Amino acid sequence: MDIDWQDGSRTVRWGADFGTERTFDRPPVSVLGVDDPPSILVVEDPEGSTARPSNALVLNPDGTERLRLEAPQVPEPSWRIGYYTAYPDVDGGIVAVYATRAGDLQGRPDLATGELREVREWR
Repeated sequence: MDIDWQDGSRTVRWGADFGTERTFDRPPVSVLGVDDPPSILVVEDPEGSTARPSNALVLNPDGTERLRLEAPQVPEPSWRIGYYTAYPDVDGGIVAVYATRAGDLQGRPDLATGELREVREWR
């Protein structure tokens, strides 16, 4: 799915002639268009998101919210900070990176359930 969004912009556009859009209170950190299932994955700024620590939003092609990615399991819930990026992987999948006070985690988000799978330390 093609996306029209630039780093620092609060508005994300997609769809036919980029006619569907959503504007956020603060600029997202990252935005990805996904073909399977058709989705837009938006990582909101963890510092400005009221949904923190689940600040990664999955939108349907019509702009409605499908779900938010779940925060990964950590030994102490107070360690959670929030998602801070998502990017396409070399194999065509997606990697989402989650910050904690004890180290960052990466995993593959399931855009149908919100679950982060194959979670491991990042870097």
